Amino acid sequence: MSISYRFAKMNARAIEASQNFKQYIESHLFEYKGIMGLSFVNMIIFRQKSSNSTYRENRARYLPFQKANDAMLALTLGPILMGAVLTFISIIALMVWVYESIYYPNNVASPLFFVCLSLGFNLFFLNFGPILARYILPRREVYFDRINQTVSFTWSVDNAQKNEHGHATFPFSEIEAFYAKANHSQGHGVTHAMYVAHKDYSNHAGAFSEIRVKDNPQNPNYCRYTWERVVRFMDLSKPLVDSPEIEPFRHLDSVTRDFDKRNNRPEKYWRLMSYKQMQQIEEKLDNDIYRFNFDGAITNPKRWANEEITKPWEKWPIDESLNQPDTTPYWKRLTKTLLRQIAVGV
Repeated sequence: MSISYRFAKMNARAIEASQNFKQYIESHLFEYKGIMGLSFVNMIIFRQKSSNSTYRENRARYLPFQKANDAMLALTLGPILMGAVLTFISIIALMVWVYESIYYPNNVASPLFFVCLSLGFNLFFLNFGPILARYILPRREVYFDRINQTVSFTWSVDNAQKNEHGHATFPFSEIEAFYAKANHSQGHGVTHAMYVAHKDYSNHAGAFSEIRVKDNPQNPNYCRYTWERVVRFMDLSKPLVDSPEIEPFRHLDSVTRDFDKRNNRPEKYWRLMSYKQMQQIEEKLDNDIYRFNFDGAITNPKRWANEEITKPWEKWPIDESLNQPDTTPYWKRLTKTLLRQIAVGV
């Protein structure tokens, strides 16, 4: 069975300004042209040369998924929320200070403490966050190795062999996936979560993880699609799926490289496409997944299974009318970046 693939949402500013798909791949793999502002640590990290040796740095070989209950999520979102709260308190303190300066000049409470606290907190985590994520507390992930046909867990698993990265590793054939109704709906009604586990979990405790899919997926098709994506990625008889996050790495996979050469695939098809056009394509593919009849495609693939899109450059030629350059003045983009960093620390 094969269905229309879907690529995840992209950040419009990053795509149009730097064309590096920073939402999907490690930004330091490419020449980073975005505005760093007050993020001094990122200036150093993005200038480091990559050796393409880790499982996150070669998307032609590895397909990673973050563990759904990973503590890194809280450590990433928590400081942002706290920074926003402190900024809000600082604004209120400044408003009170202005009001008292006008009507009660002899009884003015200085907002300096709240302003310094907010500014210091946001700038600290703006620069400490990359160090935390990169060197101190790496993300807990499950990743699939296309070349070795294995599945690896970045945490301890009983009775598991280790791969070259020191992670617990099993043959892909020993892993199964399933989905179930989730209890963390957060007010969004019934949702579904996807899980991967070793078939012999009793002997390999720890080889289990909830996989992050679409946020609060009320439709189980997103869980099914995620596993379809994994199975398709691990199929060595076919080239890699033609999607933006994989495009810079296609030449690293021999099957994909030969396919691209035979079909004269444009080297930078996705990277030269405007975000507006990508958004239009994504919306259509997202709707296809939402309505797709997975059960019917399994029992009657000739009727229900979709034909895979192998040449997107022919199906969706680049629309130059939508590919307009960003003419926003540098000072405006810099101001926006600095305000965001000061306000929420990102």
